[in-house]
Amino acid sequence: MARAPEDNPFTPGFGNLPRVFAGRRHEFADLDLMVERLGRGVYEQARLVTADRGFGKTTLLREFEEEQLEAERWVVRASATTGDAVIGRLCRQLADLLAAHDLGGSLSRQAREALQRLAGLSIGPAGVSVELSPAPTADRGVELERLLAAVAQLAREHGTVLLMLVDEAQNIALDALGQLFHAIQEVQTKIVTTRDPVSRATRREALPFGVVIAGLPGLVGRLQQAGSTFGERSKPLPLAPFGDADMREGFRALVREGGADIDAEAVDVLMAGCGGYPYFFHVVGHEAWNAGTGRVVTAADAREGVAAARPLVAELYEQRLAELGQKQRDYLVAAAAVPAEERTSSEVAMAIGVSTAALGSTLQALTDRHGLLRRGAEGRLVFTLTGMDRYLAERAEASEK
Repeated sequence: MARAPEDNPFTPGFGNLPRVFAGRRHEFADLDLMVERLGRGVYEQARLVTADRGFGKTTLLREFEEEQLEAERWVVRASATTGDAVIGRLCRQLADLLAAHDLGGSLSRQAREALQRLAGLSIGPAGVSVELSPAPTADRGVELERLLAAVAQLAREHGTVLLMLVDEAQNIALDALGQLFHAIQEVQTKIVTTRDPVSRATRREALPFGVVIAGLPGLVGRLQQAGSTFGERSKPLPLAPFGDADMREGFRALVREGGADIDAEAVDVLMAGCGGYPYFFHVVGHEAWNAGTGRVVTAADAREGVAAARPLVAELYEQRLAELGQKQRDYLVAAAAVPAEERTSSEVAMAIGVSTAALGSTLQALTDRHGLLRRGAEGRLVFTLTGMDRYLAERAEASEK
């Protein structure tokens, strides 16, 4: 059977759900265990999923959401834009959830009032209705706590778990970020005390309320600025590049999903071309699929696909570089010129001709805010975007000619 572009199983883009989800076994195992323990009344830390753009944070959240909805857990998910709108979006999701389960009448008066003050929403027999505007409230963190605690208690009574997923959390205004984590802390540390009817022993359980927050690597720094020590103590789940096993599995699974096959050498070529970066995984796979029509994706197809993907990869590099100031761009160019095995902050500073201390804030911005560099073994600096160092070095060499 010949393969055609309309059957292409690879889906380049950000945040989309692929036809076959491969990899991230460790992260899913941790999240599944979190949910299992919450269902048993055991306290579990909030999870902080951090990574650069294109590492699959949104895809991970959406896949996890689908999995948990199938298991009949209660899930609310919101993506944050700049400002504080995420709290209102979460409230809307909570209201829709209660209405879908016909539980609006079970919500306490305090929780109903909190919903109205936070988002201008009310729940009645006809479903969710919108007021003209939310009523002013002095402390949204306290109001959100009341609402979340009430819904988590209803989840407990119905034998399920309430999960709150927040994406792009680095965009949340500091005040709102602090209020959000205040509410999370208060709800997650609430204790429900029961007594065994036979032994009369006291049993203490946490509310079944789980939280997964995703954002760029600088998210922990934002939590520090917001004064949320509880947020800083959340369990980190940093997303690393795909390992070899995940890449092999992923390429084979997706190609077979499209009705074709791929030879071992082609897999090796594509693995080298994407370097474990999930976004590039789909870009090079997409181009390799379209490079031929045979039933088997060959090494020649793979090499042609990697070459065809280069302009798309370069465009992503340029988009990321456009976000930087000149000093930050100069630092990256200098870092790219230093051999990877020698690439430390002191070597980069020496190449620029200034002290390491003078470049401290520049390096911090590139690691924490922009996520373009990370610290590797023995203090070496590593480019988070596969091939970006090579791209910068080649561009600098071309400009000198």
